[in-house]
Amino acid sequence: MKRLICTTLLLLAALSGLAGERIYIVTDRNAYIAGDMVYCSLFVVDDSGAQSNFSAVSYLELISAEGTAVEAKIGLFAGRGAGAFRLPSGMPSGNYRLVAYTSGNAYSPDGARTLAVFNTSSLARVKGGVRLNSGWKPAPLPAEEAKGGIRVSMPGRRRTGQSATLMIHGTSAQASVAVSVAREDGLAPADGQSLETFLQGAPAPRSGRPGEYEGEIIEAAVMGLKNASGQQVTAILSTAGSPSSVYLGRDAGKGHIRFYTSNIYGDRELVCEVLSQMDETAYISLASPFTHPSPGDIAPLELGSEQRSLLISRKSALACELQLDTLLEFLPKREDLLLDESTRRRYHLDDYTRFPTVREICVEFIPELSFVKRDGRWRIRMMSSDGAEQRHYMQENVLVMMDGVVLSDHGMLESFDAMLLEDIDLYRQPVVIGGVSYNGVVNFISKNNYVTALPFPPSVRVVDFKGVSYPLAYPGGVPSDGADRRHLLFWHPALDVPSDGMLRIPLTMPSYPGVFRVQVEGWTADGQPVSACYRFEVE
Repeated sequence: MKRLICTTLLLLAALSGLAGERIYIVTDRNAYIAGDMVYCSLFVVDDSGAQSNFSAVSYLELISAEGTAVEAKIGLFAGRGAGAFRLPSGMPSGNYRLVAYTSGNAYSPDGARTLAVFNTSSLARVKGGVRLNSGWKPAPLPAEEAKGGIRVSMPGRRRTGQSATLMIHGTSAQASVAVSVAREDGLAPADGQSLETFLQGAPAPRSGRPGEYEGEIIEAAVMGLKNASGQQVTAILSTAGSPSSVYLGRDAGKGHIRFYTSNIYGDRELVCEVLSQMDETAYISLASPFTHPSPGDIAPLELGSEQRSLLISRKSALACELQLDTLLEFLPKREDLLLDESTRRRYHLDDYTRFPTVREICVEFIPELSFVKRDGRWRIRMMSSDGAEQRHYMQENVLVMMDGVVLSDHGMLESFDAMLLEDIDLYRQPVVIGGVSYNGVVNFISKNNYVTALPFPPSVRVVDFKGVSYPLAYPGGVPSDGADRRHLLFWHPALDVPSDGMLRIPLTMPSYPGVFRVQVEGWTADGQPVSACYRFEVE
């Protein structure tokens, strides 16, 4: 029902014209080493400059004159988004432009970021994107400032390894801000972008693509269809490991299918199957949602021998930060509520005598399921009951999955080695997917996500899929070996600063001296931009 309501809202929005949206990007730093993680916070506004709640997903590309180096997707909610992506270790040195856009709107240059990337293990450089400068000097430090009433305070000098508390003082209205604390090494100058000037910018050009109110709309082309005339092609898409990520795609005309998703998080394997009784050779091919825009003019990256010691320090910091990936904090994200976990009944098969076939397990231990053969095909049925549990009857219209992947051919389970199964989850409530109703759901869970290795028919394709980035924060974990070479001490993409209150952030200083910069940027509940820059020294 939730999907039906959201899809209706999307269609109504499309009929009234796509919402105008522009995206402003905040990153944890502006200079990186190839292999670094880039953390992002997004601010989305409509044509009037107010927070936009239209799109549920944005697309990021890190581009240069040589094309797109990195692609990422970030989920949006109420005008805010957060995520991260890893820079390839073989990425050429150079200046890149990080752009963000939604399905209905192209990117706005005034919201993009210029990021410097240094490859300390390769001489590869972006063509025309690097300038050798024997007299290189660090970029001048930007002035400390506070705008919009927000302030930052902490002791200006700290000893290596000491603890400190960073205090952010709020304004008369609650503010949502991105906060970064990182070493100021001057490898790349600031790009001069600010949320204040961005909010005064012009509307972004429309792209003409469908708006994505509920989540990403996955476009696919139908391939290998022999008997195309008069067929209404449908397909089902599911993701390994996520039983709620099941979507039914319908014919969008001209051999295309659209799946209206609620955002699929993480990089996953998708299993796509064309549901056609007339043509078992048809399959679908997913289209890329990325537009690969032109980067425009990007100033070249300055390279000089004077940067050697700074880059050595950054490389050691990267090795330190890679050890701390397990300490990242996962922030709340949009949830797909297709299945109500409170109604789930789980059979953990190690609690029972093992049988070699799924059919024997159903007969011996699971009274809600039966395995029958009809018209030469195996079918799984599920026991249903009325609300008072007085009447019980078997239903054949059951959604059957393994590891979250839909199996339209239940005979694949009849011949499956049941010793590879770990759990069987039953959901006896009805579910609706793309207008199709099922009387229940059963999900067979294998021990090692075995489902993608099953011998699927030609109408099924298993493809790698880049999902939406998980929203992440780095709360400032410290290495256990004592060699604390971190350059990034803290990052959070969406902290709430209370009105007329104070936000306290505990920090631990690294084990080397340097100048560190606190950067706070965001907006208040009434849409006013706020920012603060503060600098302290570690001795």
